[in-house]
Amino acid sequence: MLKKNLIVNEERHRLWYFFVTLFLGFWLLFTVDMLGIDQEVILLSDRICGILVVIFSLMSLRSCPYSPWVITFVGVYLQLAPLLFWAKQPQAYLNDTVSGILCILFAIVLPGLKGIQDKDEGQIPKGWSYNPSSWVQRFPILVFGTIGWFAARLMCAYQLGYIDYIYDPFFVGGTVKVITSKVSQEFPLPDAGLGALAYSLEVLLGLKGRTARWRTMPWLVVGFSFLVVPLGLVSIILVILQPLLVGAWCSLCLLAAFCMLLMCMLTLDEVVAVSQLLYKAYKEKHFFRTFFMGTYPDGVSDDPQTEKFPPAPFEFFKEMLRGVSFQPYLVGSTFSGMFFMLSPFLFGVGGLMSDLCHTFGALIVVISILSMAEVGRVIRKINHVFAVVLVIGTLFSETDLITKGILILASILVSFLSVPEGELKESYGFWG
Repeated sequence: MLKKNLIVNEERHRLWYFFVTLFLGFWLLFTVDMLGIDQEVILLSDRICGILVVIFSLMSLRSCPYSPWVITFVGVYLQLAPLLFWAKQPQAYLNDTVSGILCILFAIVLPGLKGIQDKDEGQIPKGWSYNPSSWVQRFPILVFGTIGWFAARLMCAYQLGYIDYIYDPFFVGGTVKVITSKVSQEFPLPDAGLGALAYSLEVLLGLKGRTARWRTMPWLVVGFSFLVVPLGLVSIILVILQPLLVGAWCSLCLLAAFCMLLMCMLTLDEVVAVSQLLYKAYKEKHFFRTFFMGTYPDGVSDDPQTEKFPPAPFEFFKEMLRGVSFQPYLVGSTFSGMFFMLSPFLFGVGGLMSDLCHTFGALIVVISILSMAEVGRVIRKINHVFAVVLVIGTLFSETDLITKGILILASILVSFLSVPEGELKESYGFWG
């Protein structure tokens, strides 16, 4: 009876969110004409979305369990619509993307899910020294995701023709060359807009769930991790290939990729916590129940930082970086990778060796930064392979002996710096 009363009270507190989505539905229905949008397909699309949001908001007020999901999918579509129809006016893009984000935020992120008690208790996994799902841990991920979103939207505005100039502080004209290249034009939609969509979903999923979400909502963390880690690495690789495929660098692309790289590094610990939970559930033969409904495993403990949120500035910074250590050898291998990226300019290296330096230098940077996450420390060993490839490439390159010697020594240095594991300051259960 007590649990039933808790769920009823939770449902009552959720209702006001759907009055906001109801307003958003009417906004889409009655304001598109006032915004000066004259593209019929956009007008029709917004009106249909408005009708759907109004209908399913009313159903949500009657506690329909699937209606918030419908509003969420409409929100995702609203962010895609200006890209699908190549919206001619900036107000159409702005209206649809912001309305879509607000639909997702008020339909499923803020109110929670029907019947799921996502309480702030039992936050620290068994054998761990901190909580990987705390708000302090998620804060930098949200910040970097927001920066990436703004950068991607600016590039999308150029691709859609809303602006005719993008300032590039480091590579004059580089941003324009990249986002108007043949590679970019191969996409049926503005690729920068797709990036903005991905960043917005990452931020929204980063906001979803309370401080024990690694065990209460494993499905959510897995979805969030899939958006951040695999898709993030793909986008980083595409940025790495810019000088090879396009012949230019893009400052905004590099900024977005760097933000994504840091997000990947900071997300790894939560991925490991969920993986441990699901591995145990699989062995105990209740994987799917745990994946979709969550669990309260033995050995969890309460996080003392939850009650002190937000902590003092110094403590906030300290808690934010728990699970990450900037070991000197990893910092050294990061700078070594940057050295390889710059070596074609420093030594006049050309041809295949220039491509190898650009590509594997950037990959060394990526692996070194990911390895700064203590749960991802084993990843550093991949740098040995990259070092061997660079040594072989250098030996067969058409460069002078001095340049060959410098590049071979730099490759050996990368391999040497990737040997020590370094001190792990935190504990992670049976991981490692």
